[in-house]
Amino acid sequence: MNPSHSLKQHIALAYILLAVMVAGAFSLVSYISVEIIEEQVIDVRLAKMADRLIDFQQQGRLPDAPPEVRFLIDGDIPPELQQLPVGSHELALNNRHVHALLREHGGRRYAVVQEVEELAHTEQVILWALLIGFAVSVLLAIALGMLSARRLIAPIAALAEAVEGNVAASALPSLAAQDEIGVLARAFAKRTDELQQFLQREQMFTGDVSHELRTPLTVMLGAAEVLAAQLSAQPAQHAAAERIRRVAAETAQRVSALLVLARAPESLHAPRTLLNAIVEAEMERCQPLLQGKPVACSLTCSEPVSAQVRPELAGIIIGNLLRNACQHTEQGTIVVQLAAGQLVIEDTGTGIPQRLRERLFEPFVHGAEQPAHEGTGLGLSIVKRVADRIGWDVRLQQPASGGSRFVLSFPALRTDLPGP
Repeated sequence: MNPSHSLKQHIALAYILLAVMVAGAFSLVSYISVEIIEEQVIDVRLAKMADRLIDFQQQGRLPDAPPEVRFLIDGDIPPELQQLPVGSHELALNNRHVHALLREHGGRRYAVVQEVEELAHTEQVILWALLIGFAVSVLLAIALGMLSARRLIAPIAALAEAVEGNVAASALPSLAAQDEIGVLARAFAKRTDELQQFLQREQMFTGDVSHELRTPLTVMLGAAEVLAAQLSAQPAQHAAAERIRRVAAETAQRVSALLVLARAPESLHAPRTLLNAIVEAEMERCQPLLQGKPVACSLTCSEPVSAQVRPELAGIIIGNLLRNACQHTEQGTIVVQLAAGQLVIEDTGTGIPQRLRERLFEPFVHGAEQPAHEGTGLGLSIVKRVADRIGWDVRLQQPASGGSRFVLSFPALRTDLPGP
C-alpha cells in the first residue's frame, strides 16, 4: 500500500486540517478584535481629550494634558502632521509610534498626539502569543492525530494480518467487538468459513470421484492388455486393442493427476522431470487427430529440458495445448519449440477471434466461432488452472502469418544438475 494514501495518513491529516482551520480562525478573529479595540479606544480617548483641551485653550486656561499626550497648536505642529488631513492618524513621528488627532476650530489647527509604544509592544506580545498558540495547536493536532490513527488502525491492521496469514475464522481478532471493526471481522470470518468449506467440498469431491474412477479404469486397462495379447497375431484387431489400452492408460494418468490437484498445494511433491519425453509422448498421442489432414507436426529442441513439476501435471498442460492445435489446424504445420524455461506451440490454424482472446482461458469458451470438433471448452481452462497451481505461466500470441501461438513459461533448471 502506498503510505501517502493509507487510512492512517488520512485520519492524521484530518486532525491537522481541523486544527489549522480552527486555530487559524480563532487567531485571525482575535487579532482583528485587538486591532478594532485598539483603534476605537484610542480614537475615542483622543477625541474626548481634544474636546477638553481645545475648550481649555479657548477659555484662556492652561491645557492639562497627560504626560504621554502632547497638545499642539498651529506652528507647533510638526510638518509631518501639517500635511495630513483632519482626522485620526497612526504614524511614526521622530522614530516613535504615535496616534494623532487633527482638528480645525475657529480658524486654528490643533493636534493631539499620543505615544503608543507600550500599546504597540502589547500588540506585538498578543500577536506572538497568537502565533505560538497556533503552532502549539498544530503540533498537538499532529500528535493527537497520529495517536488516534494508530489506535483506530491497529484493529484493522491486526485483522488484515490475520486474514493474510490464513488464520482460522474463529481465531480472527475483534470478533466480539460491537463497533464497525467487529462487524467487519465477523463478515470476514463468515466469508472465510464459507470459502474454506467450499474448497474442502471441492477437494473431497475431486478426490472421491477420482478414487471411484480408478477401479473401473484398472479393470479396463487389464482387459485391454489381455485383449491385445490375445490378438497379437491379428494386426488390425491388435491395433484397435492397443489403442483402447493406450487410452485407458492415459485416462488413468489423468485421474491420478486429479488426485494430485485435490491435495493441498504444500503437500505436492515436485520432482525434477525431463520435459522432452513428455512432449514427445503427447505428440504421439495426438497423431490420430491429424490423420487425413495435410498437417506436419514437428519438434525443435537442441538440449534436454527439465522442470520441477509432477509428470502427470505437465502432461495435462502440454497434452491439452497440443490437442487444441491439432483439432483447429486443417492444413499447414504445427511447430513445437522446447527450450530452457519455455515451450512454444505454434500452428497455422484458424486462430482465435479478437473478442475471445481475453476470455480464452475461462471455462466453456471455445477458441473458434464454430468448432469443427465438439468439446466442452474446458481444455484451455484446465491448462490455465493447472499452470497457476504449479507456478507456470501460459499466454496466447497471434502470429503475423495467422494461426495461434501458445507460450508456456516455467522456471528453468540447469541441465548439468543431477536429478533427485
